[in-house]
Amino acid sequence: MAENGSRATNADLAVVCRQFATLMKADINILEILETLRAQTTDAFLREVLEQVQQDVEMGHTLATSFSRYPNTFSPFFITMIREGELEGELDRAFDDLADHFETRLGETPDARRPARAGVFDWEAAAAAFQWIFIWLTALGAVCALGSGLIWYATAPEGGAGIPGDRLPNILIFVGLVMALGVLLFTRGRRRR
Repeated sequence: MAENGSRATNADLAVVCRQFATLMKADINILEILETLRAQTTDAFLREVLEQVQQDVEMGHTLATSFSRYPNTFSPFFITMIREGELEGELDRAFDDLADHFETRLGETPDARRPARAGVFDWEAAAAAFQWIFIWLTALGAVCALGSGLIWYATAPEGGAGIPGDRLPNILIFVGLVMALGVLLFTRGRRRR
């Protein structure tokens, strides 16, 4: 496995991104693209990274997940662009944009993740760590809203005045259904990535 402390230059990343975009536009599959890029790169570290990314993709990981295993080489910006390109089905555009980004920064140091500094809070990592807590809280809220609305109807006295047209239990059931649907769609989408 490639060394965590190693980095590729912006020039190397620009070339790889531009070639990736060009091959994507030619409708070549991702595994073949990674194989081609690995064979063409002259940087030993980058060749090793591309080989590992190819193995990860063969095992079913997304490109963004595979590249994110190298935070000292690929910045959060890079990973986000790849993830968005995968979700939108526009990886060629994402890699073209990344190539432009790296080409404008050829003289600079690579913009990979910098070492953590004391006193700096990583909001992205915190959001990722707590996303499932938010999902479970939303699911709990959905169950409570649905349950309250249904209990309202179930405990209404026979011939109760206006129960079918009562707004509050209808709103509770509607909100509960919308929240439950949101949880289902979000968790299903997360499993596909």
